[in-house]
Amino acid sequence: MKKITVKLAVFFILLLSISSLLSFCLSIFFSGSTISEMKQNQAAIADILLELSENTNLTSSQIVKMVQSSMYDITLLDNIEELNLASDEFNKLNNKQMVFLYRNRLKNVFTILKLGDSYVKISQPTNNTILAVTASRLWLAGLFYVVIGTLLVSLLAKSVVNPVLQLNKAVQEVAKGNFDIEVTNQREDEIGQLTKNFNKMTRELKNFEYLRKDFATNVSHEFKTPLASIYGYAKLLQNPKLTAEESTEYTTIIMEEAKRLANLSSNMLKISNLESQEIVDKRSLFSLDEQIRKSILILEPAWSKKNIEFEIELEKVMYLGDEEMLQQVWLNLLDNAIKFTDRAGVITVTLQQKDKAIEVKVSDNGIGMSADTMKHIFEKFYQGDSNRATEGRGLGLSLVRRILDLYNADIRVESKLHEGSTFTITLPVAAEIE
Repeated sequence: MKKITVKLAVFFILLLSISSLLSFCLSIFFSGSTISEMKQNQAAIADILLELSENTNLTSSQIVKMVQSSMYDITLLDNIEELNLASDEFNKLNNKQMVFLYRNRLKNVFTILKLGDSYVKISQPTNNTILAVTASRLWLAGLFYVVIGTLLVSLLAKSVVNPVLQLNKAVQEVAKGNFDIEVTNQREDEIGQLTKNFNKMTRELKNFEYLRKDFATNVSHEFKTPLASIYGYAKLLQNPKLTAEESTEYTTIIMEEAKRLANLSSNMLKISNLESQEIVDKRSLFSLDEQIRKSILILEPAWSKKNIEFEIELEKVMYLGDEEMLQQVWLNLLDNAIKFTDRAGVITVTLQQKDKAIEVKVSDNGIGMSADTMKHIFEKFYQGDSNRATEGRGLGLSLVRRILDLYNADIRVESKLHEGSTFTITLPVAAEIE
């Protein structure tokens, strides 16, 4: 595989060579200054010849030999008719005027004059045509142009390719699973932007890897604890000396732990399915206020046992969405409020339709949360209150957050320790859900 540096160098050398060749061709085409210079030089020699003819008794051949130089060919013409001169050109010659002939840019140009009865031709040497003169003036400049351009292109290619090579090495490290890598970047161009995005990608991958390992650790721990409890109490049940009360107690504990495992597995499956889902594909029109009331009734055994009162203020709102999915939101939020509200507490639920959104608030006067806890409540398996860890597995709010993300909805939390918490959900109208 050819290196990109070599490819760039070859490409730019070809570019410079072609541009030099085209420049040369254009110089030939626009060679007016060269032709004008030749004309002036030949006219000067013609003036000398005419002056010698008028002021001396030398013959035409003697004058030609005397003025002859290596820079120009001065010859006597044997047959003037071969030049196919026009009548006005013959008149100029007979009036002792010179005639400048130019008929091809790539060939010679010459001057004709009459000395006595002879015609004299002044021309460039055969190796000193317009092409040769132009080439002699441009080839050195063109050579320097190509050489200097090649050196500059090589330096430029190196500066461009080096960051790409660094990125290539870094990508190979990432492919090996090494996310603790960052490419130094001080550029502001497209390559610099690419490097910034690469560094951002590696940071995200590293965070994802930490989350994956943490998730695996938490799942292992969450399953291990109830399984150990089930195993321990099942072993105790094998004791033939157990009383009926002890046997009932141990059986109840095993059933509760099995139920926790089932709920944990169910929530994990729901989160997994939601994380692979990108849109809300199942929609129907339903009464949102009735759904919230129904969710409160479903949880009646939990809140009636703690003698919790509900203050409900729900506007009548019809909503187009996934009814089952949204009910998971209200059940988890309400269950969370019940769990962290003390006996004889109060939970307030409000629903109101605004211009382009629907706002739902669930407030309680329970134990509240610290600022640090609020930062992590939507993380999987996070449990801010260790005293109530047995009441849940830290998946409910993660499930809520993922569902609301699918609805492009917003959830805000306000809470103070020992003063309660308020969760505010802002749902967009159905037309704004992607």
